[in-house]
Amino acid sequence: MDDYKTVLIANETESEVKKSRFIGMVFHVEDETAVEGILTEVRKKHYKATHVCWAYVLNASPKRQKASDDGEPSGTAGKPILDVINHRELRDVLVVVIRYFGGVKLGTGGLIRAYGGAAGDVLNQSRIIKKQFSDQLEIMVSYSGYGNLMSGLSEKEIMAVHEDFGENVTLSFFIPVAETPAFLAWVLDQTNANSEVTMGEQAYVDVAESLDK
Repeated sequence: MDDYKTVLIANETESEVKKSRFIGMVFHVEDETAVEGILTEVRKKHYKATHVCWAYVLNASPKRQKASDDGEPSGTAGKPILDVINHRELRDVLVVVIRYFGGVKLGTGGLIRAYGGAAGDVLNQSRIIKKQFSDQLEIMVSYSGYGNLMSGLSEKEIMAVHEDFGENVTLSFFIPVAETPAFLAWVLDQTNANSEVTMGEQAYVDVAESLDK
């Protein structure tokens, strides 16, 4: 399974293009049922809107994605939104762009720019999270080996997610799957082979990134 980026916290932005209001919204979704539920609520709240256009991409193999122009000329709304999501390599994301028509027609190019721009704006103002597919590891070392191991981990800027102090010290880590073999070899060397490793279940771990511009 591959790492991917997503947005976990819903967000909303608004802009105006030639008197039309465009409201961009982003949501975290993991299946089509969640998508339909959110779209139902958005349509209820914005029942006076001229168009409620959207696109989503789900983290699946093969990738599942869909877009809707909701009455705008074909390819001028849903596809630009979808293109923005895919360009930023996001998954498990639904982006909705609501239009309140202001009386001035934008033309094909204008619509593409307006819908793509609204999608880009809301994602620019959203916290992007990397979902990192990782091995869960527990490493047990003696107290005499603990200090040396922690010193090395500090230099490598790797932090344990949990420490348990009993008869020995047990440290828990989430390590990216591709990096696990090298990490375990390093631990073996750092502890002079006086360590015991237990492999847990693999899981996605959230890694915060800076605001994605």
